[in-house]
Amino acid sequence: MFQTLRAKLLIFFLLVTFIPLSVVGVMGYYAQKSELTNNLEQSLSTHTTNMAQEIEMFIRERLYDVNYLSRNPIIMEEQEDIQQIRQQFNEFLAIHDIYFGVVLADTDGTVIADTDDNIAGNDVTDRAWFNHSMKGDPFISDIYRSSIINDPIIVLSAPVFNYEDEVIGVITPLFDLDELDQTLETFTRTQPIGDAQGYAFLVNGDGEVISHPDSSKVLEINYMERFSTSQDELDELAENKSLTSYDGEEEVHAFSKINQVPGFENDWYIGVAVDKSEMYAPLTRLLYQYLIVFGVVLLIMTIAVFRLSRYIVRPVEQLVDTTTNVAFGKRAEPKYVNAYEEINRLNNTFDEMTQKLEEREKGHKKSSLILETTDNGVFAINRITKEVTLFNKRCEEIFGIKREHIIGQKATEMSASSTAFSNLIESGNLIEMLSKDEVRQTYEVECTINETPHFFYLSITSLPSISKENVHEEMLVVIHDLTEKRLMERELVRSEKLKVVGQMAAGLAHEIRNPLTTIRGFIQLFDNKEESSKKRYYDLIINEIDRVNIILTDLMNIANPKTSEVLKETNLELLLDDLLLLYQSQARKNGIEVHTYFHGRLPTVCLDANKIQQVFLNLVQNAVEAMENGGRLTVSTSYQKQEEEIVISFSDTGTGMDENTLGKLSTPFYTTKETGTGLGLTTSYRIIEEMDGQISVTSKHGVGTTFTIRLPAEQGQAILTKK
Repeated sequence: MFQTLRAKLLIFFLLVTFIPLSVVGVMGYYAQKSELTNNLEQSLSTHTTNMAQEIEMFIRERLYDVNYLSRNPIIMEEQEDIQQIRQQFNEFLAIHDIYFGVVLADTDGTVIADTDDNIAGNDVTDRAWFNHSMKGDPFISDIYRSSIINDPIIVLSAPVFNYEDEVIGVITPLFDLDELDQTLETFTRTQPIGDAQGYAFLVNGDGEVISHPDSSKVLEINYMERFSTSQDELDELAENKSLTSYDGEEEVHAFSKINQVPGFENDWYIGVAVDKSEMYAPLTRLLYQYLIVFGVVLLIMTIAVFRLSRYIVRPVEQLVDTTTNVAFGKRAEPKYVNAYEEINRLNNTFDEMTQKLEEREKGHKKSSLILETTDNGVFAINRITKEVTLFNKRCEEIFGIKREHIIGQKATEMSASSTAFSNLIESGNLIEMLSKDEVRQTYEVECTINETPHFFYLSITSLPSISKENVHEEMLVVIHDLTEKRLMERELVRSEKLKVVGQMAAGLAHEIRNPLTTIRGFIQLFDNKEESSKKRYYDLIINEIDRVNIILTDLMNIANPKTSEVLKETNLELLLDDLLLLYQSQARKNGIEVHTYFHGRLPTVCLDANKIQQVFLNLVQNAVEAMENGGRLTVSTSYQKQEEEIVISFSDTGTGMDENTLGKLSTPFYTTKETGTGLGLTTSYRIIEEMDGQISVTSKHGVGTTFTIRLPAEQGQAILTKK
């Protein structure tokens, strides 16, 4: 039993403190009685002064409110509609809930507007507040009993000026007098006088009690008559901050006069009454507390702490050292001192806790390492707050944003921080998933990141709370990036299609061209022998046969773009400049402006100039035909040194293309032109592909289209190597 620290300290302090505490307590009470009494009385006086300032602030706020309302621009407008004025009244009441109504009277004393519209038209010329405010000053009346409602009221009013500083009326907001009583009660409750719970009341210059916690005494009792005092005595008490009590009364009263301000010229006194027995009851208790804190701490505890310090502190210090080593990662064997039972139990518990923390830390590090090194993006969203709570390194790479900029933000408001992440949230309908109690789904989505389509395979799982496993607070999303795989699949499909089309085109062109040549020859022969009246039919047939030959030539180009390939050093910018010169007259005729932004120092490339020129011709011709009503064609070049590639772009301000057209651009025989073959872009794609380049296109319907060609700078070496 006596091995516990609590038992040892209890017996020690009982023996050491009982006798000195009794003697010092009695002696200290008489020594400190006068000082404590002065402190309590000073506290009551200070409390009364502060309450007077609170009432003065209350009055100033009411004057500010009525002046603010009287300066409303709509109310100052003499010809303003009454409904507009009443709307301003209602907005004022909505902001200042202390008021329950507003009345506006014109200079003739007639009420022209009020919030309830039940006293409009009444005459108020006989009211003191109206006559006082008509002189141009705000006004707060004394508290008096209304003959109409038979309750105490106070009237607040202010003149309304127009923009020429002429009085055009008087406005008075109506407020509940209970707010004044509530102010007194709240201040008294929150600012107690020691342990005493007093109450506050208001007395006017005539001695009438105008505010009191007991409403039956308001305007029913005259303070001066009841206690045989005068206003001069109240002024003296307020000025000297002294207390008073009356024969036969068990209360102590303190007074403070409320300062007058412009618009408030009443003599009001705030009084605070405290029961004598409650006010002076803390003397003995406060004295004992004083003596305990200072006497016992200085005299007894000095010896006690000295004797106990080594016994108590030594094992605690060693436990602190062990804790510090663990906190800084030092795993040295702990050394403990066998002391009392509590410290021994604490040491054993600390050892067990340390082992569990080490195991948990290892598991946490392993989980964090897996999370940060995985190729999959992982993030989590709180289902209740919709805030992002987890965002791993792979997510930073995918969406191009640091985790500190996104964690803690709402997933529904991510467009400003990360458009890419917001697009994924929208494409995957993740916000809708948050409303489900338990989610476990996997599906593939497509979304746009930096104007480039990306494909993700999402695995969505709801996470249970750490404290409550049956409550799913978060939703975990694992992202597997399939973009490269899907693009390769699309490119493979497109290449296979072109290969099949090329094979078909080669066979078809070969089979059709021979009979066409025979037919054309005989038609020409018939043309020389037949009469001239049929000549135009022969010409039409020959033109159509020539058109079929053109289509067959395009088909042959698709089938074998390497035919008669002649590689030579080519300056692409000079080639573009010569090409645009050919289109200059046609562009001017169609109202098209041509702008060029050339890099100026592009490396020369070794390639078939005729074929790359054919690609440029197709793109420029398509851009010109897309701008039937004029526009702007922008041709630019650049060199990406890091990627070692040349970039050429053709941008027009034509009609643009929709999503359906963009998806079929490289499809053979697909065209939106009336006379097109649908083989120009197919051939261009095939030529650039054979040059190890790429063509990409962006377009917006009604805005324009941009074709971008990317060619490796070492073009000639790549082609020769393939050969």
